[in-house]
Amino acid sequence: MGEKIGNDHLLMPYIQSCSIACGGHIGDADSMSETVQLAQKYQVEIGAHPSFPDQENFGRKPMSMASDTLIDSLVSQINSLEKVCSVIGARLSHIKPHGALYNQAITDLRTAGAVVQVMKKYPGVTLYAPWQSVVSELAQEDGIPVKFEGFADRRYEHDGSLAPRNNSDSVISNPKEALSQVKQITKYHKLTSIDGITFDFEAETFCVHGDNPEAVAIVKLLSEKS
Repeated sequence: MGEKIGNDHLLMPYIQSCSIACGGHIGDADSMSETVQLAQKYQVEIGAHPSFPDQENFGRKPMSMASDTLIDSLVSQINSLEKVCSVIGARLSHIKPHGALYNQAITDLRTAGAVVQVMKKYPGVTLYAPWQSVVSELAQEDGIPVKFEGFADRRYEHDGSLAPRNNSDSVISNPKEALSQVKQITKYHKLTSIDGITFDFEAETFCVHGDNPEAVAIVKLLSEKS
């Protein structure tokens, strides 16, 4: 949220936590303040959504950065949201990397290590990350609280990675299909890939992207049925 799409006020009544853009891929003090206040109104937990510092590509293009440089950027982004929260009287509950940073930290040890070093600067804050990912396992080894995340509105490859966005079927826009995917995970601890292979999968929290054209319909149905 906080990505200046204009639907945050429609999504907020149906969700339990939100991840707020904090300047890496988009977002500024005004958008953060507006979104934090909206989250407080609906008693929604507030999370930081830092990314590679790449607004041109909306943080969705992989980047190779020195670990120290990446850590400094992520801390700066998160601190900017924390500052807004402190002024309003809100609290940061979790951190969820965005876009290419999220995907890169799943398998890349150096990127995952940088994210974990960032998490250490925010004691008690939970990391949202995929089950059995490099970043979640490193975080758990260091005693960082982790909540395993799945995506309600994205399809997966059979190795558990997200199907690339250049695949025309990678985004789920049908609310019933999103609900079906969430139920398969929560009830059977399984997930069927984009090419029809079913594999083990665990998730405790589910993401719906605010820029999905059907985001409001999806979160409303998930709230009612899941």
